[in-house]
Amino acid sequence: MRTSIIFTAILYFLSTSSVFAEDKTDYISYKCHIETPNGPNIAVFVWEKKLVIQEQSSLLAEYVPTISNERLLVKRVVECIAEDKKFKDAYMRELDEQRTY
Repeated sequence: MRTSIIFTAILYFLSTSSVFAEDKTDYISYKCHIETPNGPNIAVFVWEKKLVIQEQSSLLAEYVPTISNERLLVKRVVECIAEDKKFKDAYMRELDEQRTY
């Protein structure tokens, strides 16, 4: 009897741990070229991979922290890319290279 309880407990643990492993959420760091009232800037975010489009869309007209250590109003989102990618705009690439993480 005791052996069957232990065996059942082990099977239960193994089945539930595989369920939790499949539920792993992927978060990725993104940087966005944004237009603000003060000019172009970069904002950095960590978003769930499957929600990137919604998160990017929700930036418009929000105050976000930027790499210039200001919270600025987003007038336009030009480009959002993964942290390890390079911006299309040459000025943004230069600004990104100058930032201190």
